[in-house]
Amino acid sequence: MKPTKVEDIEQFDMNSVFRPVNQLLHLNGYYLGLETSKSSKCAFIFLTVICKTIVVCNVIRYCSIFDVKTKLDGNLMSSLAVLAFYLYAVYLSLALTFVIPKHFPRFQELIRAYISDNGPSPYLMTLRYRVRTFAIVCKLLYLSFMVSTTIGLSNAFPTLERHMTPFNGYQGATKIGLMVLYVGILIVVSSQMVSAIVLFNTITICLIKEFRTLSKNLEEDMDQFESIFGHLCQRHKRLSLILDEGNAVNSHFAFATYVFGIPTICFLFFGLIRGSLPYDELLFCSGNLFTITALMVMVTVLGFVLNDTVRRLICL
Repeated sequence: MKPTKVEDIEQFDMNSVFRPVNQLLHLNGYYLGLETSKSSKCAFIFLTVICKTIVVCNVIRYCSIFDVKTKLDGNLMSSLAVLAFYLYAVYLSLALTFVIPKHFPRFQELIRAYISDNGPSPYLMTLRYRVRTFAIVCKLLYLSFMVSTTIGLSNAFPTLERHMTPFNGYQGATKIGLMVLYVGILIVVSSQMVSAIVLFNTITICLIKEFRTLSKNLEEDMDQFESIFGHLCQRHKRLSLILDEGNAVNSHFAFATYVFGIPTICFLFFGLIRGSLPYDELLFCSGNLFTITALMVMVTVLGFVLNDTVRRLICL
């Protein structure tokens, strides 16, 4: 049953919809600009500095892999692809650090006011659970990939050990400790990516659903369009403002996905067709190629659906 404006607003907590996203952003060192006390602001700023420093240092760390003489083969291509991915994570981490406090709270404020006036859509009742589930699935996928790869660096995947540079020249307990540090660094890097992916999906899905709801209402009320024209136009105007705030955040994610994703795919594909990769490197490249391709497809499809939904509404 479709929620009504009067009954469900009293029972529906709009803050709970974005709570999983806000919690995820906070945990990963993103300052939202909503904190009131000085202690909480200082804590989040400190966490932000730590997370961004780790992400940037990881790229610097990985660049040392190219200090040694490397021939133009599949191993070099896969290394360049990983470097492009790390640069992708750095750009998103730094860009969203400044974009989120400026636009995401405003996005939440606008959509909260919009829902208060027009009633919550049915999808909002389950959105917070879907966001939480999506975040957990993404994080588990990243963690399982990192842990399984790292554990096998010196066993099943010996040729991948170079990715631990400069931690790969040690043995014994020291090497185990450095591998733990290596995994910890990659967990921070992957957390930045998971936050960006979840944020992009949440904003885009909200906009798609709300534009579709408005479009459906326009189609249903077309016979009485003259009498309700003003109200629907006002809804469209306010929804367009929400779209502007959402796009201000999402544009950085989409931009980085294409700018860094295309070189990554090219490097991986070239490395695969060189035919000189060992079996473990072949699996590594194939898995990364599938992951980054799926991410680009997701961004393209969601962007197309959102633009098509807005276009259909304008053409009514």
